Amino acid sequence: MTAETDLQITRGRAALWLLYPAALLILAGCFAYGATIYDSLPDTVPTHWGGSGQPDAWAEKSFGSVFLPLLIGAGLILFLALIAAAVPLMVPAEREATAWELYRREGMIRGTIAAMGGVGVLLACILGYLTVNGWRNPEQVALWPALTGTALLLAAVVAAYALASRWARRTALARGIQPTEEEQAEDRLWVAGGFYNNPDDPHVLVPKRSGSGTGMTVNVGNAKGRAAVVVFLAVFVGIPLVLGVVLAL
Repeated sequence: MTAETDLQITRGRAALWLLYPAALLILAGCFAYGATIYDSLPDTVPTHWGGSGQPDAWAEKSFGSVFLPLLIGAGLILFLALIAAAVPLMVPAEREATAWELYRREGMIRGTIAAMGGVGVLLACILGYLTVNGWRNPEQVALWPALTGTALLLAAVVAAYALASRWARRTALARGIQPTEEEQAEDRLWVAGGFYNNPDDPHVLVPKRSGSGTGMTVNVGNAKGRAAVVVFLAVFVGIPLVLGVVLAL
């Protein structure tokens, strides 16, 4: 791959990194607001709220007890950015990779940057909401927005990878790059570029797609694999959404 081709494939990737400073700006805004009301906060502040939204733990007012959630959020966002930055190094382009495979790899990289950045923005919103509301209404914090936002985290990841995979395919085709028959056959086995869907494969767990890093993924074409996905969604998406709706009523 020439330097010119590499530049053409990666052009526009930098814009996705704006998600990370956007997330940090959300936390910075909350921090600035907290600084303006710090002196008016009581000497003892709640540090944790139970499922009812009422505080169940307190601490003496200090910089740490007031601003720690925002600082943790900033650290998490920087960690997500580090993960996204490491992906191109962890999944280097194969020496004999075709142009189609290079665009597919670029889609995976962009999907990771967007997914981690989207999660960072949602985390900033969730932590910012809980922190600011904890300052303003310490006796009762409505938890349903945070629970709903938590359920959206997975949706943000799936959407990021699906859109990035779609971008890779459309961009490659628009630039006159056509997949081989083997590449087309492989693409049909992967939904949204990263979800394995092969009813003829009896394995529930399969290795990740070549160029997508190491590890295992679920075969959603397998009945047991679909059941595992349903259970996962029920626990990590369904329950937070239901709790959010119940608490909002």
